[in-house]
Amino acid sequence: MGRPKGGSAASSSSSKKPKPKPKQRGGVDFKKYKHKVGRKLPPPKNATNTEIKSKTIVLPEQSMASERAGMAVNKRGLTLRELLQQTAHYNANVRRAALNGIKDIVVKHPTELKLHKVAIIEKLQERICDTDKVVRESLYNILQSLIFPSLKEDNAISTRSTLFLLMANILNGMTHLSIDIQLMAFRFLELVVLNFPSSFSSYAEQAFNNFVAVLSNDRINLHDRNKLNSVLSGLGHCLSLVAKTIENDDISNRQVHDLSARELWKCTTDEDNSLGRAFAMPNLLLKLQSLVQILINSVEVSASELCAKSAIDASSCEALLSALHCLDTICRIFVHEVKKPQLKFSISKTQFGPDWLRNSLLVHLKNLWGVKCLFHEKGDDKFFIFNLKIAEIFLCLSAWIDSTMFPAEEFCHFVSSLFAKAKTLRNKDLMEMYLSPIITCIPDLIFNAPDDSKGHLLEAFTDTFRGCKVDCKLILPYLDAVGEMLLPEKTGTWFAEDGSGVLGYHDAWIHELPRILLQSIDKAPSVTKVVLKLLLRIGQYFPTMDCENLRPFIKLFGVESSSGAVELGPFVNLARDCQELATSCLYYFPSLLPDIIRPLASCCLSDALEPLILFKVVEVLQSTYKAGSLQITEQLNFLLLLMARFRVHPGNPSKVSNWDTFKSLNRLILTSLSEMGDGSLVLELMWNNLSNAIDLSKTIEVGFQHDKTRLFQYFIKPCTIMFDKNDKVLCSTLEMLKSFITGDDHLLSSLSNLNYPGELSCRVCVVTTILIFLCNDQKLHRNLSFGKLVIKGILDYIRHQLDSSGPNVTYEEKQKLRSAFEQLKTKALQLNCWDRSELEGLSITR
Repeated sequence: MGRPKGGSAASSSSSKKPKPKPKQRGGVDFKKYKHKVGRKLPPPKNATNTEIKSKTIVLPEQSMASERAGMAVNKRGLTLRELLQQTAHYNANVRRAALNGIKDIVVKHPTELKLHKVAIIEKLQERICDTDKVVRESLYNILQSLIFPSLKEDNAISTRSTLFLLMANILNGMTHLSIDIQLMAFRFLELVVLNFPSSFSSYAEQAFNNFVAVLSNDRINLHDRNKLNSVLSGLGHCLSLVAKTIENDDISNRQVHDLSARELWKCTTDEDNSLGRAFAMPNLLLKLQSLVQILINSVEVSASELCAKSAIDASSCEALLSALHCLDTICRIFVHEVKKPQLKFSISKTQFGPDWLRNSLLVHLKNLWGVKCLFHEKGDDKFFIFNLKIAEIFLCLSAWIDSTMFPAEEFCHFVSSLFAKAKTLRNKDLMEMYLSPIITCIPDLIFNAPDDSKGHLLEAFTDTFRGCKVDCKLILPYLDAVGEMLLPEKTGTWFAEDGSGVLGYHDAWIHELPRILLQSIDKAPSVTKVVLKLLLRIGQYFPTMDCENLRPFIKLFGVESSSGAVELGPFVNLARDCQELATSCLYYFPSLLPDIIRPLASCCLSDALEPLILFKVVEVLQSTYKAGSLQITEQLNFLLLLMARFRVHPGNPSKVSNWDTFKSLNRLILTSLSEMGDGSLVLELMWNNLSNAIDLSKTIEVGFQHDKTRLFQYFIKPCTIMFDKNDKVLCSTLEMLKSFITGDDHLLSSLSNLNYPGELSCRVCVVTTILIFLCNDQKLHRNLSFGKLVIKGILDYIRHQLDSSGPNVTYEEKQKLRSAFEQLKTKALQLNCWDRSELEGLSITR
């Protein structure tokens, strides 16, 4: 047998046969295809073609950009409506951006706020209780800087409706579960009260309920007390508003007290009337009583913490001062309610009286009295400020405090120590702010305290008053307190007569007033008027007062040197009302007038002084003389200084004419002189002063011995000044003298009521004496030359009378006429205005 075909090859091929694949369970797989990368797959055979072919439709003005053309948008291109919608977005970042965008639009486009103010507020007020702190702060800034200033310009109706929405959310925020939202709501309340105070009365009761709740909330632990600064600040503003409102309501109630039934009904129905905005005091006082205990507890805790710390932080100090300020305002409200007059209308009648005040308030304040002892041991200025506020609280209640509750002597010593400490206080601004109320209350404290407790207090007060500078803000409270203790105008009580011990300090206080007056003129002009008013009232109430303490008052008008020169004081530069007050003071300080006369006259002669003040000075001094407080010689000296040294300037580019002032002054002076007595006696008294004033020689050559004639001749000399300046006046006077000597005296009689001598020789002697006096003055020779014909006519008339053989001229009269003729002729020859033969030809034949 042979080998079969195929051999080994066949066996090897059979061995390589593929093994059968195991069967898949559950079905057959789809066939897989391998594709190259990037190759586009063909569509399946059963694919549906969904391609839509269309043409673009273009509509004009349909884009968003075109819709915003001309509209106000912010930096991101959003309109006001879009931003307002985004303020309610769930994302806090979006809400923040929306508020910033609204602020941006309102600043750049103010009209948007005017047009959409109500819509803006309606949307923004929802963010008062926002959970995000930044959103609340942004809302606060927008309301404060933009919306509220604009809202004030609106009418009352729109403002009230808008504020109603705000207050609803603010009150809601005050009771929020979140402490941060609560505290922020109180800040919003304060903002509303500051900008719209009249709206607070409608929400006062609910607001104070919330104040009580938040301040007594145990969730706010000691560590979080600093967060209450905003609450206490808002409470302080609300309490101040209540205090101010009830004072205004009292004035309104007193006015309503006398109204008729119809007028009263109108007041009660008018929604804008002050009575409609009044607080419901009974309920309000009970809530304030609850606040007192809470605030005192807060002060006690804060005081203990501050005293235990090595350094005082500003936030804790601010919180403590705010709490003390709130306590002080509440006490003032209580005191005002106790003092309120019981009017016949039940609207002003309350059940709160002095007993209620002692039982409800003073009992709680005992703890505060202990707090001041803690502060007293510290030397820091801030602790001193705390004690000043505590003292202010107790001073407000001094009329209701008895020694069983708070020893009066201890309290007076406490206040005295505060004045002593104030002198060393480094921070002057703090001293001016917090010491002022203490000074204001000093008169009441001194009046109510026992006499044996006042000595230290009066000494401390007087010492700090002396050291107070005129440009310090405390000077006005000091002056008010001094005036109240010196005068009974405000209190109706004479401190000097009630055994209060004040009388011994009168002189010390009065002695300081001239110093304050003189220093205030340059440094504090507003103080000048206050001091002058006080000096005037002192003079009115103490007419017999020794004015030696007021001697520096003279410097107000000027200082007279030993050589007689006067340096003007600041009187001429004062305001008119101050000048009038200072002038009125002269009447009440007559013992100072002898040293004031010359400086005062110099002030009156100054061009800087108004004519009205000049006339008032003359009238006041004349009234002082008529009252017997000024010697006649001193008054004459003053009047003559004005007459002799008043400078008349008719008017030029640099000065206005004062001619009318000069004429009015002369009339006033002549009226004053006529009130002093007999004319000749007054003229006799005036001669020495007048001669000194215008530098006249006292020894005048006189040809006759008649007293009145000689006195008349003395006063011709002032006229020579006028004759030298005006030759027409001199010639007119010569014509009058000629008419007088010839007996044609109707012109003179129409100008004066004097009785001229009827005898010819007497008239001739008077005229010749006057002419001789004028001829003796070399300065008048030129002007007298213009009147030579009148002088020659007078000589002709005298010669004619001497040559006449009439029986009316006696021998004695002829001798007088002859002597007068020769003297006048001799003097006339000295004029050198005519040829010598013109007068030498005049001779007496008999």
